[in-house]
Amino acid sequence: MGVRGLTTFIEKNAAVYLKPHELHDTNLVIDGDNLCVQLFKRSQKGGLALGGNYDAYYRTVVDFFDKLQLVNVIPYVLLDGGYESRKIAIVRYRMQQRILKMKGFHVPAINSATPPMLREVFVDAMRESGVAFMRCAFEADDEVAILARKLGCPVLSYDSDFYIHDVQYIPYVTLSSKVYRKVSDREGENFKVGIVERKQTKKARRRGDGVRYIAQCGDQDVVEGEGEVETYSYLDCCLYTIDNLTGPHDQLGKEMIPLFAVLLGNDYIERNVLRAFYEAINTGRVNRKINQQERRLKVILKWLQNHTFESATRAIIRHIKGEQKQQVYRQILTAIRGYNCEDCVALHYFGLQDQTTQETPLEDDEIEKDLQTRLGAIADGDETMEETVDEASFLDSEEEEEEEDAASNEGQKEKSKDDQEDELSRHNSCDEEHDKDENDLLQEESDAEEIIMDGHEPLIGPELKRNKFTDRNWPDWFKRIYSAAQVPRFLADLIHSNLYINYPQIEDVKRQDSNRLSGPILRTVFAILKTSFKVKTTEFKYVTRRVPGTGVVNAIVTDACLPAGVEYDPAKLPNVTILRKLFEAAGIEKCDELFETIRSVPSNLRLYFLAIIYWAKNCPDVNLAYVHALVVCILQLQIVDKALKSLNRNVDQFRQAHREYLEQQRQTSKTSEQSTAKPDVAFNRTFYNKLASGTSRASALLAYDHLIQHFSYKEEEVRGRRKMWIEAGTMHTLASFQSVCFNLYALTPLLGYPVENLRMHELYNTLFVYNVYERMKNRADLGEYERTVIFRHSPTLYAAVCMMVRFVETYVPELKGRTVRAKTGKAAKRKEQPVVHVQPITVRPANDWDEGKKDESSESDDGEGYVDVNNKFSQLLLAG
Repeated sequence: MGVRGLTTFIEKNAAVYLKPHELHDTNLVIDGDNLCVQLFKRSQKGGLALGGNYDAYYRTVVDFFDKLQLVNVIPYVLLDGGYESRKIAIVRYRMQQRILKMKGFHVPAINSATPPMLREVFVDAMRESGVAFMRCAFEADDEVAILARKLGCPVLSYDSDFYIHDVQYIPYVTLSSKVYRKVSDREGENFKVGIVERKQTKKARRRGDGVRYIAQCGDQDVVEGEGEVETYSYLDCCLYTIDNLTGPHDQLGKEMIPLFAVLLGNDYIERNVLRAFYEAINTGRVNRKINQQERRLKVILKWLQNHTFESATRAIIRHIKGEQKQQVYRQILTAIRGYNCEDCVALHYFGLQDQTTQETPLEDDEIEKDLQTRLGAIADGDETMEETVDEASFLDSEEEEEEEDAASNEGQKEKSKDDQEDELSRHNSCDEEHDKDENDLLQEESDAEEIIMDGHEPLIGPELKRNKFTDRNWPDWFKRIYSAAQVPRFLADLIHSNLYINYPQIEDVKRQDSNRLSGPILRTVFAILKTSFKVKTTEFKYVTRRVPGTGVVNAIVTDACLPAGVEYDPAKLPNVTILRKLFEAAGIEKCDELFETIRSVPSNLRLYFLAIIYWAKNCPDVNLAYVHALVVCILQLQIVDKALKSLNRNVDQFRQAHREYLEQQRQTSKTSEQSTAKPDVAFNRTFYNKLASGTSRASALLAYDHLIQHFSYKEEEVRGRRKMWIEAGTMHTLASFQSVCFNLYALTPLLGYPVENLRMHELYNTLFVYNVYERMKNRADLGEYERTVIFRHSPTLYAAVCMMVRFVETYVPELKGRTVRAKTGKAAKRKEQPVVHVQPITVRPANDWDEGKKDESSESDDGEGYVDVNNKFSQLLLAG
């Protein structure tokens, strides 16, 4: 959710609020979605990803949990579920901001746009690491805090909500990336600290080496002697507890924390709602060295110290406009419920024991009744808003008098900036349908609230409605696979709110969203989810970007039902019939043959090739070059990478390290270029297993020497300036492919896994596929280019490409007739704009290129002459 300004405030006062901590030998509750995004940002540091560097991201996640294992930390990860209706407004606002950035292909937008299957790869990595995790029905913050209190252990996240929860909180940014080893005596007065070198040889591990000591305190002889010493590994970090905020510095009672959170504002309450309250507080002299939000935070802290919970609550609500009193009251009540609730689903799910002894928590109705009683028992004249806050403790008392006017003006400017933010927040729905949409999403039963009186007029009106989001109506079979994160989180929105939120990928905003191609798959998913409900709903709301324009719009998807004559029974799985019918409706003529022959394909590739066939059949922009690029990516990630057992993606480093060996192997491979590998071999498990186990390291290295360049983006130099070009058409087509994969990934578990689900980190890297396609799309003969350039020294890999591409062509024969279409006239001219870091990347129109431009990739790596059918001038090289 996030509390505005609190993270910045804590960071500026880190010495006061954050305490150094050694993380080791403990349980750790992790805010899964937050960690997922933070690790994604870390994986982006290697370069531009174009929305799908799944292989690099997977390694980053596995590496993170390996470090926790080294320090003997047991993680419990809780993942977010569906969106509550009160969250929809902020979701729509964030969608609009992402669309605006995508319009010009800004570098920050490209780097920050999370790929559609990021969370699914995160889950795969956790499974690989043996981590315990659970997906919550809706937002996981409260469940995270409760589980941490039950286990008496820290929380890892980077969400300001946990600054006001009664938990031990480790902000992710304070967690070190290095593992430390500490050796000390029992008293801890003499010790030495070293860094664990994690990449060690097996012999070094057996010897116990691999620690580089960097610091020492006390008597070295005591530590290295034969006496009793304590040795452990740990991760350096900072720890925060609520006592740091309510302790000796500010003296704020814990029961006031819910009010503190509401007054600061969050994603669910707009600042302008509380403006009358802010203005009623006498803030005294303004210090221009402190920004508006930090000034507000300190004033609120000071004001709350002079009130009881009851007096503060009534004072707050009295200064809110009549039509907004209910919203503020509801926020206060929600905050109190969050702090009172101790019912922990995750504790039972993980099979853990409660390590705390607490009184039975109050039910929601009891909490509300207690709050109403406490507010109603106060006399009208007991509270006042006219206290003057003593700010000497936190405002600069030495500020010169002549600077006050300037400081005041500065404060007014910052206030104006806040006003602009509030105005933007009020319009975050992006269209006039927002208020209506919010009401449409309220699916739960509602009860009238009791009237809370303030003198002769009601403080809170009787028309206030409840909005409890629970999974009590979800079928048990769905709860099982959903809690285990076997399906994406968006299924909670479909089953609970009849809603699908289509976050845009990196795509061409001038076209229909890339997810439209997957409409039939999405409708099938919805139809399956609704089979367990008595009311057979066949419509759901589809929130997506507006075309044309950059806003957010709602569409109604109708006729979301199963094919005629087909039934779904969760007790009779797997169900391959629904999947086959889906492909028949997609126009696959040899559908029965496809589902028969796909059984001979390696199990981990079946669904992926079904996705390629579905995508190629239904997207007219797909040509053979796209299929070749996807197949080459499969071979790179599954064959070449595994044969090398090294993932160095730096071109210069790789070639420098292997220069002599590569040259030697090229000379050796000249005699075997006409290999006996048979391109006509059928695509089956036998061939693929031999390929995976029989590809030599030399053959893989020679192929990788050419392929490694496609993991990075090479900027062009035009008129002495560095420029970056991104083909919007290519990105849009690849986005539609990811959409097909994502929706099939969601459908497969519902059908009981008739095929093994996708593991995208082993199959797809957007930047790699994009680069290979852009290099190949103008080739007259794709197979010849692969044989003579990419896999010139790796004939078995070339045979594999031919075999796999031919498999796709069998079921999408029209691919042979599709070509890359060029635009003519003014539309073919490329507008050139330089891009440096944060500048927008100019996007060329789809399928637009300079026909006469020389492609450097047509030359062989070693510079030897040969006849290239893709280059009509290549024979001139032989004439000399």
